[in-house]
Amino acid sequence: MPDTYVALFRQHQETIIRRWVDEIYRERRTDLPEALSFGQLVDHYPEMLDELARLLDNRAAASEIMEVARRIREHAHVRFQRGVLIDEVARELMLFRRTVNDFLWREGLSATLGDLRELRDALGRANQFVDEVLAQAVVIYAASWRPPVETRTSVWPPPRRRKTDFPESDA
Repeated sequence: MPDTYVALFRQHQETIIRRWVDEIYRERRTDLPEALSFGQLVDHYPEMLDELARLLDNRAAASEIMEVARRIREHAHVRFQRGVLIDEVARELMLFRRTVNDFLWREGLSATLGDLRELRDALGRANQFVDEVLAQAVVIYAASWRPPVETRTSVWPPPRRRKTDFPESDA
């Protein structure tokens, strides 16, 4: 199945992104449409769809999916820099997952030549990809918000103690 998903995703890329954007605009639990312009909203999604299609065509292992998610974590970094909250990024990716899953159920059966096991595997890889992208977003946000922590330094030798530093016991 060389480049089957790549061709399928490229053929329908505009439709997939438009359906995903429609979901974003309908979603009341996020302010993404107000926070980002249309261009900023969709800027990383063509690349994400291309990467996902390559992963599906290559029947990628979990380690390869994780590596691709690490490479495209710039998406989360840009969202953070633009003031988007982590729950909004999570919601955005959940809607992306739903859109991709719907697309694969509609069009993926033809890509797999009717093989339901292959379609199930493709859906699993797509879900794992979105999970890993979401995990990378959490890492980016956590690292960006982590406060500086003062560490203790040791002083050697310790300062001398005076007798008055210790309470007297009634022994």
